Amino acid sequence: MKSRFDFFTSLNALLPDITYRVAQVRAVLVVFIALFIILTVSALWRGEGEWLLEQTTIILFFLILLKYMSADTSNMVAGMSLWTVTIFASSIAFYYDGLFDTALFLYPGVLIFASFLGGKTIILPLAFYMLFSFYFFAYAISIDLIENAYDVPEAAWRKAADMSLMLLLYGLGIILITHYVKGLLQRLTDQKKRTELIRKDAESRLLFDEQTSLPNGEKCKRDFGSVVLSAHKKAQVVGFIILRMNNFDWINSTLGHKLGDAVLASLSERYIKLEDDSTRVYRTSGIEFTFIKQAPDFESLNDFCHQAIRSTIMPLAISDFDFEMSCALGIAAAPFDGTDFEELRRKASFAVYRAKKDEQNSYRFFENDMKDAIQRKLQLTHELKTAIELNQFELFYQPKVELATNQIVGAEALIRWKKDGNYLLPKEFIPVAEESGLIVEIGRWALEAACLECARWQQAGLHGMTVAVNLSPVQFKRGSLPTHVFRALQKSGLDPNLLELEITESLFIDDPDHVKQQVHAMVERGVNFAIDDFGTGYSNLNYLAKFNASTLKIDMSFVREMVQNPQQQHIVSAIIKMSQVMDLENIAEGVEDAQTAALLREQGCIYGQGFYWSPPLPAGEFFQFVRDQPQAA
Repeated sequence: MKSRFDFFTSLNALLPDITYRVAQVRAVLVVFIALFIILTVSALWRGEGEWLLEQTTIILFFLILLKYMSADTSNMVAGMSLWTVTIFASSIAFYYDGLFDTALFLYPGVLIFASFLGGKTIILPLAFYMLFSFYFFAYAISIDLIENAYDVPEAAWRKAADMSLMLLLYGLGIILITHYVKGLLQRLTDQKKRTELIRKDAESRLLFDEQTSLPNGEKCKRDFGSVVLSAHKKAQVVGFIILRMNNFDWINSTLGHKLGDAVLASLSERYIKLEDDSTRVYRTSGIEFTFIKQAPDFESLNDFCHQAIRSTIMPLAISDFDFEMSCALGIAAAPFDGTDFEELRRKASFAVYRAKKDEQNSYRFFENDMKDAIQRKLQLTHELKTAIELNQFELFYQPKVELATNQIVGAEALIRWKKDGNYLLPKEFIPVAEESGLIVEIGRWALEAACLECARWQQAGLHGMTVAVNLSPVQFKRGSLPTHVFRALQKSGLDPNLLELEITESLFIDDPDHVKQQVHAMVERGVNFAIDDFGTGYSNLNYLAKFNASTLKIDMSFVREMVQNPQQQHIVSAIIKMSQVMDLENIAEGVEDAQTAALLREQGCIYGQGFYWSPPLPAGEFFQFVRDQPQAA
């Protein structure tokens, strides 16, 4: 199987070269046809008809070659066309003025096209023929076959020698230039291939799970829309099925990750066997697999869930251990429970929670009575509205450090909610704020507060200190985000170049054109954009250029364990190299020790952020922290 794959890969790599070769020969043929058409028209204009038949025949001959040429015959056609022109030029010269005929000016042009179309196998025979023709013409002049324009007989031989020398120098120059150009093109081609390999490797790592080789959650999200559309056309249901293992954490913690990985690999092989044209499997988290099942009815979904449970609970014999896994499944069905990916995933999660709570190795469909969690979210929404009215939010700032100098050059603004005397982290309330739409008002406040604080830094002498603010996809939906940003900049008097807005890759999926317009409007005013948590989301490289991103933020999930995990190092290194190739800055999140910072610096990472330097600090403490840092020498 591997040899077949390698063969077709090599064949596909050769196809562009073959196509380019055919295009080269076609281009030269067109030039030659145009040349002979011009010669024919010129002869008719001057009333010279001696060579009209030959010229017309050559034109027809070239047209036939052009029509029937293919990849298999391109080399033969190239040789035939070059020799035809060369022989024609020498024939004209012999008929008229020999060494003094202007037809011989075609010789250098033929050599140029020969170097363009091939190598020494084409150039050398042609060059030898041309040199031979010079001395043949000199001999012909010496025996009066061709009229001698000079009175001195030796003049023809001197002219033949001079022309041979000029042709040799000309040919040598062509060979040297061609060799240089080909070498340059080869280096550019190799560089492009290396860049493409890095890009494909990074995309592959970001869309597929390394342990099991199964597609991951982001790939599931990308595939889901096409499955729903297909099911809608066939009047079928789509089961969004989450399978969560119950006792896998115990295996990892007691027997080690090596055995845990082996269990995952064995289970993955079993789940792959459940795939068919209507079923896809993904590994969406450490202990979670997701199936997207297109089915004619709910009974088919029931049958599939039983199969998945049986595949899970069958004993696994690995090393000296026999494992019996247990699981729970939750199902949300489109279109009955919705058609949005996130909504179905959330409802399937509710269902799997109920299944795990009710009975081992069971499954549950989503039901409305599972909405207790939703009610709690509604309560949290109400409290968020009150928090906005009472101004209970506060921005903390975490330093952004230039790794080469260890100097603080900026900060990321991170929101906190001061509730009941405690600070709540964003993950505890931002999802609810996004679902309720309150994130728009919260985000507007955060933008204005961050810009005002950054402006104070400039006034206090921290010149060039930047501030980064996280944006939510919800803020783009209303289309008024640029207005909010410009108002915050105007109100604070902050230079737009000092503001960096962080967006996540999930933003690119829903309505990229709508987002693109807003991003471009802000970039034109000097605002910078960074792709946050790069590597954990959509990771489509086309969007980096499309959305004018200037910075990649490498997600902390790759950074935190990169010292102990070589695979994580490779991922981080690939992202850094990719950012360098695309002329983007990069910043690593989650740097927690000096060893990680040093490794990132060695790999070419520009900036770092994490607890190694400082946790997020209130505005006043952050300002003092920056003022107290040692200045670079």
